[in-house]
Amino acid sequence: MIIRLSTCERGKSREGHITDTLMAIDLRKSVRNFLPKSVEAEIITQLVRAGNSAPKVGFFHITVIENSEVLKEINEQALVQFKNSGDKLLMGPAAVEGYRPLYGAPVFFLLSAPLASPSKEATTSCAVTCITIAATALGLGSCYIQSALLGIKGNPKLIEKVGIPFGLTPICGVVVGYSAEESLTSPRYRSTEDNVNYCR
Repeated sequence: MIIRLSTCERGKSREGHITDTLMAIDLRKSVRNFLPKSVEAEIITQLVRAGNSAPKVGFFHITVIENSEVLKEINEQALVQFKNSGDKLLMGPAAVEGYRPLYGAPVFFLLSAPLASPSKEATTSCAVTCITIAATALGLGSCYIQSALLGIKGNPKLIEKVGIPFGLTPICGVVVGYSAEESLTSPRYRSTEDNVNYCR
């Protein structure tokens, strides 16, 4: 079991899943190191449901990529783009031996929408957020993915291979898997005042 809570045991089920929504939100963090373990089909179904339950304006599509060869190809294509980007923030990680833009996760939820949709970023980001919280509640790690989309954007063959419907473009994504880090062990209490003001 990945999640071990030292407090608030009322928020955990017998299976180790978090049943308290606010606790799941507080425990969520970006995980960039995953175990080589597949995610069960029933959990993937739950995560897709969570994504489709998000607030939305307009249409979006979820592509669930589990094929290890396709994930490898996306990683390799993203690395090429990183190295040739001229962007130090991308070139730095790409120069590290063994770096993988998808962090070795076994599942990549790729969200696409019509390019002309004015709400595409907001809508798909809401869906990704719901997936990350649900993943945390189910004992998995996750990480929002943006730059690694360079490995698939502008690559018609790869877009066709993963099955993105015609007329849609990748907007953002999230990788999910069992965390190889001791990262989901206790709530991470964040300051709620440093970046907040109230007009009452």
